Amino acid sequence: MLQSRFSTSLSALWRLAYAMRWLKEERLSTLMHVYVINLARSLDRRAHITNECQRAGLDFEIVPAVDGRTLDLCDSTLIDPSLESRWPFPAGTAGCVLSHFHIYQKILEDGRDRALVLEDDVILPADLSDLAEDVADHLTGAEVALFDYSCFPPGPLKMSLDGSIELPSSRLLALPIDAGQLANSGAYVITRQACERMIEHLLPIRATADGWQFYYEEGLLDRVRCVLPRPVPKNPSFESTIGLYSLGNGVKARLLGPLVRHKVPFLHQAIIYRRQRIMRNWDRAEVVDMPFIERPSRLG
Repeated sequence: MLQSRFSTSLSALWRLAYAMRWLKEERLSTLMHVYVINLARSLDRRAHITNECQRAGLDFEIVPAVDGRTLDLCDSTLIDPSLESRWPFPAGTAGCVLSHFHIYQKILEDGRDRALVLEDDVILPADLSDLAEDVADHLTGAEVALFDYSCFPPGPLKMSLDGSIELPSSRLLALPIDAGQLANSGAYVITRQACERMIEHLLPIRATADGWQFYYEEGLLDRVRCVLPRPVPKNPSFESTIGLYSLGNGVKARLLGPLVRHKVPFLHQAIIYRRQRIMRNWDRAEVVDMPFIERPSRLG
């Protein structure tokens, strides 16, 4: 009798575990797929973003980033010769763009109509999955919606009240007054049509991964909008893999760079504090009722 009850209990537990696994897989199958860019050598960033994605309940995969140090910068079919003269970190810049380019290829290969793209140094809100779905329902044509953005030169980044869309949790989907001020490509939803145009026209590389105004003006995108307040910030603990932006790109960066990468305690805390101050200046945004510098939309 006791053995029979034990067997019955085990059977019930097995059925419950199977049902819970099925429900989890069913839920993941209905979520927007997330592609995360990560350099193979950046193990700390991989651990960070894996934890963030799991905590937010995302259906995600990590896609190896392109290491710019392996690229032939003289290959004019891959990289426009003007890039090196216009950007301080051409190898890292090119590697970053190609990493996003490969994501666009994968989105099409996987047959997806839209997807969420993440870099590995961001902090994710608990409701990111639902928010991405809500935003995607408002996208059409070749469009991106930015969840991570900064203003360069430093903000505040002005967003237009005209045509803005209310989202859950007191958020808005809005057009920037001046898309030329947009920086960052750490988190965004992109449509299939936008991926198709990017793949067809992005090479040779002529702009950074976050050159949103350039991509709009060149016809690769029909519209660029932002979610605000900004839902996905950068983690200040990580330095840029393109270049040590918080140290500049001169002698100071070359001398202190190794110390930053090895996270010498006192210096590491000082660098984090400095990054936080920089981010506070760059990450401000406000909704305004004023004319566009150039309306970043061909979709009305």
